[in-house]
Amino acid sequence: MIRVQLREMKEKCGYSNKKIAELSGVSLPTVNRIMSGQTDVPNFQTVCDLVIAMGGSLDELAGIPPKPTIQDEGSIEIYKGMLKEKDIWIKRLFVITCTLVVVLVGVLIFDVTHPFIGFIRR
Repeated sequence: MIRVQLREMKEKCGYSNKKIAELSGVSLPTVNRIMSGQTDVPNFQTVCDLVIAMGGSLDELAGIPPKPTIQDEGSIEIYKGMLKEKDIWIKRLFVITCTLVVVLVGVLIFDVTHPFIGFIRR
């Protein structure tokens, strides 16, 4: 199964076994055995080296679909919605912070102007 996917990657990139061996650092006889199916279970590191040399990814080899990119229209709309929601929360936090500051300043002014009642006494 890995052999089939490696051969598909090889066809997609258009490299020869010799070129793949040079780029990956894997010996040419090993590349030939893997591509021809003579090696049933190749070493993981060898497979990694071959995939990287051919410009592929292990996710692609494992059949994991690529994550959506920001260029997808649906993704952009999702990000816009997330930003809008965060903006709303930022505005709410700003209003709450301003309210607390006004209340604290008011308490401080009351405390200073009434020296016999509050925390600040003369």
